[in-house]
Amino acid sequence: MTEVRVGLIEFGKALNDSVALPGLGELPGGQVSMGRAVRGARARLLRGDRVLADNLRLGIMVRKKFFSSDVEPVTDAGFLKDVFVAVGRSDLGSGDSLELYTDDQVGPDLSQPDGVAQVVAPGYDQLTGFHVQVVVRDGVLRFGALVALSRGGQPMRVLGLFGPGPVSELQAGQQGTVLLGFQCDVPPMAGDGLTAFDEPSHDHLERREGVAVVHGLNDLGNGSVVAAVEVPEGRGSLFTVGTRARVLRPVGTTFNERSTVVASDLRILSLARDGVAVRTNGGTRTFTVGLAFRDLRQNDTIEAYVPADAVALAPPPVAVPAAAPVAVSAPAAPLLDVNSASGPELARVLSAEQVAKALELRQRQGGFPDVEAFGVAVGLQPHEIVRLRKQATAGRVTFRETGVRQLDI
Repeated sequence: MTEVRVGLIEFGKALNDSVALPGLGELPGGQVSMGRAVRGARARLLRGDRVLADNLRLGIMVRKKFFSSDVEPVTDAGFLKDVFVAVGRSDLGSGDSLELYTDDQVGPDLSQPDGVAQVVAPGYDQLTGFHVQVVVRDGVLRFGALVALSRGGQPMRVLGLFGPGPVSELQAGQQGTVLLGFQCDVPPMAGDGLTAFDEPSHDHLERREGVAVVHGLNDLGNGSVVAAVEVPEGRGSLFTVGTRARVLRPVGTTFNERSTVVASDLRILSLARDGVAVRTNGGTRTFTVGLAFRDLRQNDTIEAYVPADAVALAPPPVAVPAAAPVAVSAPAAPLLDVNSASGPELARVLSAEQVAKALELRQRQGGFPDVEAFGVAVGLQPHEIVRLRKQATAGRVTFRETGVRQLDI
Protein backbone atom coordinates (compact mmCIF):
# COMPACT_ATOMS: atom_id res chain seq x y z
CA MET A 1 0.00 0.00 0.00
CA THR A 2 1.34 3.42 -0.94
CA GLU A 3 -0.49 6.36 0.57
CA VAL A 4 0.42 9.95 -0.26
CA ARG A 5 -0.98 12.72 1.91
CA VAL A 6 -1.46 15.72 -0.34
CA GLY A 7 -3.13 18.34 1.85
CA LEU A 8 -4.93 19.31 5.03
CA ILE A 9 -8.03 21.50 5.43
CA GLU A 10 -8.61 22.87 8.94
CA PHE A 11 -12.01 24.22 9.96
CA GLY A 12 -12.35 27.24 12.20
CA LYS A 13 -9.44 29.08 10.55
CA ALA A 14 -11.24 30.57 7.53
CA LEU A 15 -12.46 34.16 7.48
CA ASN A 16 -16.05 32.87 7.20
CA ASP A 17 -17.41 29.85 9.04
CA SER A 18 -19.77 28.95 6.21
CA VAL A 19 -21.50 30.10 3.03
CA ALA A 20 -25.00 29.39 1.76
CA LEU A 21 -25.53 27.64 -1.59
CA PRO A 22 -28.99 27.90 -3.14
CA GLY A 23 -30.87 24.63 -2.77
CA LEU A 24 -28.09 23.01 -0.77
CA GLY A 25 -27.80 25.07 2.40
CA GLU A 26 -24.69 25.91 4.40
CA LEU A 27 -21.23 24.66 3.43
CA PRO A 28 -18.57 24.81 6.18
CA GLY A 29 -15.48 26.93 5.58
CA GLY A 30 -11.91 25.78 6.11
CA GLN A 31 -8.38 26.86 5.33
CA VAL A 32 -5.80 24.78 3.44
CA SER A 33 -3.06 24.59 6.07
CA MET A 34 -0.80 22.12 4.27
CA GLY A 35 -0.23 21.12 0.65
CA ARG A 36 -3.13 21.60 -1.76
CA ALA A 37 -6.81 20.72 -1.92
CA VAL A 38 -8.08 19.27 -5.21
CA ARG A 39 -11.77 18.75 -5.94
CA GLY A 40 -12.67 15.06 -5.89
CA ALA A 41 -9.79 14.08 -3.59
CA ARG A 42 -10.24 11.34 -1.01
CA ALA A 43 -10.33 12.53 2.58
CA ARG A 44 -10.52 11.34 6.17
CA LEU A 45 -12.08 13.31 9.01
CA LEU A 46 -9.91 14.09 12.05
CA ARG A 47 -11.32 15.42 15.32
CA GLY A 48 -8.71 15.97 18.01
CA ASP A 49 -6.59 12.81 18.09
CA ARG A 50 -9.30 10.62 16.51
CA VAL A 51 -9.91 9.58 12.89
CA LEU A 52 -13.70 9.53 12.72
CA ALA A 53 -14.31 8.67 9.06
CA ASP A 54 -12.40 7.52 5.99
CA ASN A 55 -13.07 7.33 2.25
CA LEU A 56 -14.83 10.69 2.17
CA ARG A 57 -14.66 12.64 -1.08
CA LEU A 58 -14.13 16.36 -1.64
CA GLY A 59 -17.25 16.41 -3.82
CA ILE A 60 -17.93 20.17 -3.96
CA MET A 61 -15.45 22.96 -3.35
CA VAL A 62 -16.25 26.66 -3.75
CA ARG A 63 -14.70 29.95 -2.68
CA LYS A 64 -15.91 33.49 -2.27
CA LYS A 65 -15.33 35.79 -5.21
CA PHE A 66 -13.00 38.71 -4.71
CA PHE A 67 -14.82 41.94 -3.71
CA SER A 68 -18.15 40.05 -3.69
CA SER A 69 -20.30 37.93 -1.42
CA ASP A 70 -21.02 35.52 -4.29
CA VAL A 71 -19.32 32.15 -4.56
CA GLU A 72 -17.68 30.35 -7.48
CA PRO A 73 -16.59 26.74 -8.05
CA VAL A 74 -12.88 25.96 -7.64
CA THR A 75 -11.01 22.83 -8.70
CA ASP A 76 -7.77 23.49 -6.82
CA ALA A 77 -6.85 25.53 -3.73
CA GLY A 78 -3.33 26.08 -2.40
CA PHE A 79 -1.69 26.84 0.94
CA LEU A 80 -3.57 29.32 3.20
CA LYS A 81 -6.57 29.57 0.83
CA ASP A 82 -10.12 29.54 2.24
CA VAL A 83 -12.53 27.00 0.74
CA PHE A 84 -16.07 25.79 1.44
CA VAL A 85 -16.65 22.08 0.93
CA ALA A 86 -19.19 19.26 0.84
CA VAL A 87 -17.96 15.76 1.71
CA GLY A 88 -21.11 13.95 2.85
CA ARG A 89 -20.90 14.99 6.54
CA SER A 90 -23.16 17.52 8.23
CA ASP A 91 -21.18 17.75 11.48
CA LEU A 92 -17.96 19.49 10.39
CA GLY A 93 -17.05 22.20 12.89
CA SER A 94 -14.27 24.33 14.33
CA GLY A 95 -11.27 22.21 15.28
CA ASP A 96 -12.05 19.45 12.75
CA SER A 97 -9.78 18.81 9.79
CA LEU A 98 -9.84 16.87 6.54
CA GLU A 99 -6.69 14.95 5.70
CA LEU A 100 -6.53 14.66 1.90
CA TYR A 101 -4.74 11.67 0.39
CA THR A 102 -4.34 9.45 -2.64
CA ASP A 103 -4.14 5.67 -2.53
CA ASP A 104 -4.51 3.71 -5.75
CA GLN A 105 -4.29 0.26 -4.19
CA VAL A 106 -6.71 0.23 -1.28
CA GLY A 107 -10.36 1.26 -1.47
CA PRO A 108 -13.45 1.04 0.72
CA ASP A 109 -15.31 -2.19 1.43
CA LEU A 110 -18.07 -2.62 -1.18
CA SER A 111 -19.16 -6.11 -0.13
CA GLN A 112 -22.34 -5.20 1.81
CA PRO A 113 -25.07 -3.50 -0.31
CA ASP A 114 -27.53 -1.46 1.76
CA GLY A 115 -29.83 -0.15 -0.96
CA VAL A 116 -30.30 0.01 -4.71
CA ALA A 117 -31.77 2.94 -6.65
CA GLN A 118 -32.35 3.55 -10.35
CA VAL A 119 -31.41 6.80 -12.05
CA VAL A 120 -34.45 8.34 -13.72
CA ALA A 121 -32.97 11.62 -14.94
CA PRO A 122 -29.44 13.05 -14.58
CA GLY A 123 -28.65 16.76 -14.31
CA TYR A 124 -25.63 19.05 -14.01
CA ASP A 125 -24.95 22.44 -12.44
CA GLN A 126 -21.74 24.46 -12.82
CA LEU A 127 -21.61 25.23 -9.11
CA THR A 128 -22.66 21.92 -7.53
CA GLY A 129 -21.88 19.38 -10.28
CA PHE A 130 -23.93 16.25 -11.01
CA HIS A 131 -27.29 15.46 -9.45
CA VAL A 132 -29.67 12.61 -10.34
CA GLN A 133 -33.35 11.93 -9.80
CA VAL A 134 -33.74 8.36 -8.54
CA VAL A 135 -36.30 5.78 -7.47
CA VAL A 136 -35.19 3.52 -4.61
CA ARG A 137 -35.89 -0.08 -5.68
CA ASP A 138 -34.62 -1.91 -2.60
CA GLY A 139 -33.28 -1.14 0.87
CA VAL A 140 -32.52 2.43 1.89
CA LEU A 141 -30.45 5.33 0.51
CA ARG A 142 -29.01 7.64 3.18
CA PHE A 143 -27.32 11.05 3.23
CA GLY A 144 -23.54 10.56 3.35
CA ALA A 145 -23.74 6.95 2.14
CA LEU A 146 -20.97 5.40 0.06
CA VAL A 147 -22.42 4.72 -3.42
CA ALA A 148 -21.29 3.45 -6.81
CA LEU A 149 -22.75 3.58 -10.32
CA SER A 150 -23.43 0.32 -12.13
CA ARG A 151 -21.34 1.42 -15.12
CA GLY A 152 -18.19 1.75 -13.01
CA GLY A 153 -16.08 4.57 -11.66
CA GLN A 154 -14.74 5.27 -8.19
CA PRO A 155 -17.06 5.05 -5.13
CA MET A 156 -18.70 8.36 -4.16
CA ARG A 157 -20.50 9.96 -1.23
CA VAL A 158 -24.09 11.21 -1.22
CA LEU A 159 -23.46 14.93 -0.72
CA GLY A 160 -27.15 15.84 -0.49
CA LEU A 161 -30.51 14.08 -0.49
CA PHE A 162 -33.76 15.82 -1.36
CA GLY A 163 -37.32 14.63 -1.67
CA PRO A 164 -38.33 17.44 -2.33
CA GLY A 165 -36.71 19.21 0.67
CA PRO A 166 -33.55 17.98 2.39
CA VAL A 167 -34.05 14.51 3.89
CA SER A 168 -31.78 12.09 5.77
CA GLU A 169 -32.83 8.97 3.83
CA LEU A 170 -35.08 7.55 1.09
CA GLN A 171 -36.86 4.23 1.61
CA ALA A 172 -37.75 1.61 -1.00
CA GLY A 173 -40.42 2.97 -3.36
CA GLN A 174 -39.61 6.63 -2.68
CA GLN A 175 -38.34 9.11 -5.26
CA GLY A 176 -35.86 11.90 -4.69
CA THR A 177 -32.76 13.71 -5.88
CA VAL A 178 -29.21 12.68 -5.04
CA LEU A 179 -26.41 15.26 -5.19
CA LEU A 180 -23.11 13.70 -6.33
CA GLY A 181 -21.15 16.87 -7.11
CA PHE A 182 -17.85 16.55 -8.94
CA GLN A 183 -17.00 13.01 -7.81
CA CYS A 184 -18.27 11.22 -10.92
CA ASP A 185 -15.56 9.52 -13.00
CA VAL A 186 -18.37 8.24 -15.21
CA PRO A 187 -21.22 10.73 -15.93
CA PRO A 188 -24.55 9.23 -14.73
CA MET A 189 -27.18 8.31 -17.32
CA ALA A 190 -30.87 7.42 -17.17
CA GLY A 191 -31.29 3.74 -16.35
CA ASP A 192 -28.05 3.47 -14.34
CA GLY A 193 -28.15 1.61 -11.07
CA LEU A 194 -26.91 3.43 -7.95
CA THR A 195 -25.94 1.04 -5.16
CA ALA A 196 -25.44 2.22 -1.58
CA PHE A 197 -23.14 0.21 0.72
CA ASP A 198 -23.41 -0.49 4.42
CA GLU A 199 -20.57 0.69 6.62
CA PRO A 200 -20.11 -0.66 10.15
CA SER A 201 -20.87 1.84 12.90
CA HIS A 202 -17.94 3.06 14.97
CA ASP A 203 -16.97 5.86 17.33
CA HIS A 204 -13.63 6.26 15.60
CA LEU A 205 -11.32 4.35 13.27
CA GLU A 206 -7.97 5.27 14.78
CA ARG A 207 -6.40 7.32 17.54
CA ARG A 208 -3.34 9.39 16.61
CA GLU A 209 -1.29 9.55 19.80
CA GLY A 210 1.95 11.25 18.81
CA VAL A 211 3.90 12.80 15.94
CA ALA A 212 7.67 13.38 16.01
CA VAL A 213 10.27 14.48 13.46
CA VAL A 214 13.57 12.61 13.15
CA HIS A 215 16.70 14.73 13.74
CA GLY A 216 19.39 12.11 14.28
CA LEU A 217 19.91 8.38 13.66
CA ASN A 218 21.94 5.52 15.07
CA ASP A 219 21.82 2.19 13.16
CA LEU A 220 22.23 -0.62 15.70
CA GLY A 221 23.17 -3.09 12.96
CA ASN A 222 20.57 -5.68 13.99
CA GLY A 223 17.76 -4.48 11.74
CA SER A 224 16.65 -1.71 14.08
CA VAL A 225 17.40 1.99 14.34
CA VAL A 226 17.39 4.43 17.25
CA ALA A 227 16.24 7.91 16.26
CA ALA A 228 16.55 11.20 18.14
CA VAL A 229 13.20 12.93 17.61
CA GLU A 230 11.38 16.14 18.44
CA VAL A 231 7.62 16.75 18.65
CA PRO A 232 6.49 19.77 16.56
CA GLU A 233 4.67 22.52 18.46
CA GLY A 234 0.94 21.90 18.72
CA ARG A 235 1.07 18.20 17.81
CA GLY A 236 0.29 15.13 19.93
CA SER A 237 3.30 13.95 21.91
CA LEU A 238 2.40 10.59 23.48
CA PHE A 239 4.63 7.64 22.53
CA THR A 240 4.45 4.23 24.25
CA VAL A 241 6.55 1.08 23.81
CA GLY A 242 4.54 -1.48 21.80
CA THR A 243 2.29 1.08 20.09
CA ARG A 244 1.97 0.93 16.30
CA ALA A 245 3.81 3.51 14.22
CA ARG A 246 4.03 4.60 10.61
CA VAL A 247 6.78 6.56 8.90
CA LEU A 248 5.99 9.48 6.58
CA ARG A 249 8.55 11.00 4.22
CA PRO A 250 7.87 14.65 3.22
CA VAL A 251 8.41 15.91 -0.32
CA GLY A 252 8.06 19.45 -1.67
CA THR A 253 7.78 22.84 -0.04
CA THR A 254 5.35 24.23 2.51
CA PHE A 255 3.20 25.55 -0.35
CA ASN A 256 2.89 22.11 -1.99
CA GLU A 257 4.03 19.63 0.64
CA ARG A 258 3.23 15.96 0.26
CA SER A 259 4.09 13.09 2.58
CA THR A 260 4.40 9.47 1.46
CA VAL A 261 3.71 6.71 3.98
CA VAL A 262 6.85 4.60 3.47
CA ALA A 263 6.16 2.14 6.31
CA SER A 264 3.15 1.23 8.42
CA ASP A 265 2.20 -1.19 11.19
CA LEU A 266 5.66 -0.92 12.77
CA ARG A 267 6.07 -1.27 16.53
CA ILE A 268 7.81 1.16 18.85
CA LEU A 269 10.52 -1.10 20.25
CA SER A 270 12.10 1.26 22.78
CA LEU A 271 11.97 4.78 24.19
CA ALA A 272 14.56 6.72 26.15
CA ARG A 273 14.66 10.09 27.90
CA ASP A 274 17.98 11.56 28.99
CA GLY A 275 19.66 8.26 28.16
CA VAL A 276 17.33 6.27 30.46
CA ALA A 277 14.99 3.62 29.01
CA VAL A 278 11.31 4.37 29.65
CA ARG A 279 7.99 2.79 28.63
CA THR A 280 6.43 6.11 27.65
CA ASN A 281 7.99 9.45 26.79
CA GLY A 282 5.75 11.09 29.40
CA GLY A 283 4.78 13.96 27.11
CA THR A 284 8.35 15.26 26.69
CA ARG A 285 9.10 16.79 23.30
CA THR A 286 12.65 15.46 22.74
CA PHE A 287 13.54 11.79 23.23
CA THR A 288 14.76 8.73 21.33
CA VAL A 289 12.69 6.04 19.59
CA GLY A 290 13.70 2.53 18.52
CA LEU A 291 12.08 1.08 15.37
CA ALA A 292 12.70 -2.04 13.24
CA PHE A 293 12.99 0.07 10.09
CA ARG A 294 16.50 0.63 8.77
CA ASP A 295 15.44 2.95 5.95
CA LEU A 296 14.50 5.68 8.45
CA ARG A 297 15.96 9.05 7.39
CA GLN A 298 16.51 12.47 8.85
CA ASN A 299 13.39 14.70 8.60
CA ASP A 300 11.08 11.66 8.36
CA THR A 301 7.98 11.86 10.58
CA ILE A 302 7.06 9.06 12.97
CA GLU A 303 3.32 8.84 13.68
CA ALA A 304 2.19 6.73 16.66
CA TYR A 305 -1.35 5.41 16.30
CA VAL A 306 -3.79 2.94 17.83
CA PRO A 307 -6.48 1.33 15.60
CA ALA A 308 -9.93 1.21 17.16
CA ASP A 309 -9.89 -2.61 17.27
CA ALA A 310 -6.34 -2.90 18.62
CA VAL A 311 -5.72 -5.26 21.51
CA ALA A 312 -3.33 -3.99 24.15
CA LEU A 313 0.05 -5.67 23.85
CA ALA A 314 1.54 -7.36 26.88
CA PRO A 315 5.26 -6.86 27.38
CA PRO A 316 7.26 -9.83 26.01
CA PRO A 317 8.21 -12.40 28.67
CA VAL A 318 11.84 -12.54 29.71
CA ALA A 319 13.08 -16.13 29.73
CA VAL A 320 15.75 -16.86 32.38
CA PRO A 321 17.30 -20.39 32.35
CA ALA A 322 17.03 -22.06 35.75
CA ALA A 323 20.73 -22.90 35.94
CA ALA A 324 22.02 -19.79 34.20
CA PRO A 325 25.20 -18.43 35.84
CA VAL A 326 24.95 -14.98 37.33
CA ALA A 327 26.94 -12.57 35.21
CA VAL A 328 28.98 -9.96 37.02
CA SER A 329 28.92 -6.73 35.06
CA ALA A 330 31.96 -4.49 34.88
CA PRO A 331 31.70 -1.27 36.87
CA ALA A 332 30.27 1.56 34.78
CA ALA A 333 32.70 4.28 33.74
CA PRO A 334 32.19 7.49 35.76
CA LEU A 335 30.23 10.20 33.99
CA LEU A 336 32.16 13.22 32.78
CA ASP A 337 31.11 16.41 34.61
CA VAL A 338 30.93 19.13 31.95
CA ASN A 339 31.08 21.80 34.70
CA SER A 340 34.36 20.64 36.22
CA ALA A 341 36.17 18.42 33.68
CA SER A 342 39.58 19.52 32.43
CA GLY A 343 40.36 20.22 28.80
CA PRO A 344 41.98 16.78 28.18
CA GLU A 345 38.96 15.09 29.79
CA LEU A 346 36.53 17.02 27.56
CA ALA A 347 38.67 16.09 24.55
CA ARG A 348 37.55 12.48 25.00
CA VAL A 349 34.04 13.43 23.78
CA LEU A 350 34.56 16.72 21.90
CA SER A 351 36.73 18.09 19.11
CA ALA A 352 39.54 20.53 19.94
CA GLU A 353 37.44 23.46 18.67
CA GLN A 354 34.46 22.40 20.78
CA VAL A 355 36.68 21.97 23.87
CA ALA A 356 38.00 25.51 23.51
CA LYS A 357 34.47 26.85 23.13
CA ALA A 358 33.24 24.87 26.15
CA LEU A 359 36.05 26.14 28.41
CA GLU A 360 35.49 29.73 27.28
CA LEU A 361 31.71 29.59 27.91
CA ARG A 362 32.16 27.85 31.25
CA GLN A 363 34.62 30.54 32.38
CA ARG A 364 32.29 33.32 31.23
CA GLN A 365 28.93 32.07 32.63
CA GLY A 366 30.04 29.79 35.45
CA GLY A 367 28.76 26.49 34.04
CA PHE A 368 25.81 24.79 32.34
CA PRO A 369 22.43 23.81 33.85
CA ASP A 370 22.31 20.40 32.08
CA VAL A 371 23.95 18.27 29.41
CA GLU A 372 21.45 19.38 26.74
CA ALA A 373 22.28 23.07 27.26
CA PHE A 374 25.98 22.22 27.16
CA GLY A 375 25.58 20.31 23.88
CA VAL A 376 23.62 23.12 22.23
CA ALA A 377 26.17 25.72 23.42
CA VAL A 378 29.16 23.93 21.90
CA GLY A 379 27.32 23.17 18.63
CA LEU A 380 26.51 19.45 18.88
CA GLN A 381 23.86 17.88 16.63
CA PRO A 382 20.73 16.35 18.27
CA HIS A 383 21.96 12.76 17.85
CA GLU A 384 25.34 13.76 19.32
CA ILE A 385 23.58 15.24 22.35
CA VAL A 386 21.66 11.97 22.78
CA ARG A 387 24.96 10.06 22.77
CA LEU A 388 26.58 12.55 25.17
CA ARG A 389 23.81 11.98 27.75
CA LYS A 390 25.23 8.49 28.33
CA GLN A 391 28.75 9.83 28.90
CA ALA A 392 28.35 13.07 30.81
CA THR A 393 26.48 14.91 33.52
CA ALA A 394 26.28 18.53 34.69
CA GLY A 395 27.21 19.09 38.35
CA ARG A 396 25.91 21.84 40.59
CA VAL A 397 26.72 25.37 39.50
CA THR A 398 26.05 28.90 40.72
CA PHE A 399 25.11 31.31 37.95
CA ARG A 400 26.82 34.66 38.41
CA GLU A 401 23.87 36.67 37.15
CA THR A 402 21.44 35.50 39.84
CA GLY A 403 23.39 33.68 42.52
CA VAL A 404 20.80 30.89 42.38
CA ARG A 405 22.12 27.34 42.62
CA GLN A 406 21.14 24.92 39.83
CA LEU A 407 20.80 21.33 41.00
CA ASP A 408 21.45 18.36 38.76
CA ILE A 409 18.27 16.50 39.60
